[in-house]
Amino acid sequence: MEKKIYNGYAFTENEREKGKINREIYSELTEKYSIYQNDIYFNPDPEVNTDNFDVVIGRKPGYAHAEYNIIRNGPGLSTEELLLICDGGNLCFGGRRLSSNRLRVSED
Repeated sequence: MEKKIYNGYAFTENEREKGKINREIYSELTEKYSIYQNDIYFNPDPEVNTDNFDVVIGRKPGYAHAEYNIIRNGPGLSTEELLLICDGGNLCFGGRRLSSNRLRVSED
């Protein structure tokens, strides 16, 4: 299997292997970059100094999905990399870019 991010791999051939590769890539990203992700609010907590992070993400939950606000993307990560970070290394149900700084991830 190719080492790449698999977006929306649920119910496809080799789904376990695809999930394992996604988790490996996620682990590499979280080791390489400092990431602040607020899973409750679309904007960062005002008490958190976001200048200390390479990537800053806010979250707004929805029905069977969540929208993410990419507040800072210092290293210039790709859409796929950001989606993988937003979904905690999973991305089995997929995601997409809504606008320049907004992403949507489908959730179970």
